[in-house]
Amino acid sequence: MKQVIFRIDFGMVSHGIAPLFVDGHATELGFWGLSSDIVRRLKRLSELYDRQVNWDNPTDPNWRISERDRHEFNALLPFVVSELQIALGERWQIIVESEAI
Repeated sequence: MKQVIFRIDFGMVSHGIAPLFVDGHATELGFWGLSSDIVRRLKRLSELYDRQVNWDNPTDPNWRISERDRHEFNALLPFVVSELQIALGERWQIIVESEAI
């Protein structure tokens, strides 16, 4: 069984990079042949994750992600991991490194 690391990071999905790492290397979204629904949810997770930073002033100490966005991210994360496990099948073990925010 192969292992894949699931880790959301800033700007990945918007640049065509899947939050799935094999042997320490990021992979492209197209590599996995994921359904459009899964890709859409990965994009949403990435958008929500990116909202943790004020991109107009990344060092803004007062910036906080909204509670609504935080709750949505935290609810969506395990759902997407489950969907990915089903899509990847038994050949892959997903190691989740992303945590709730």
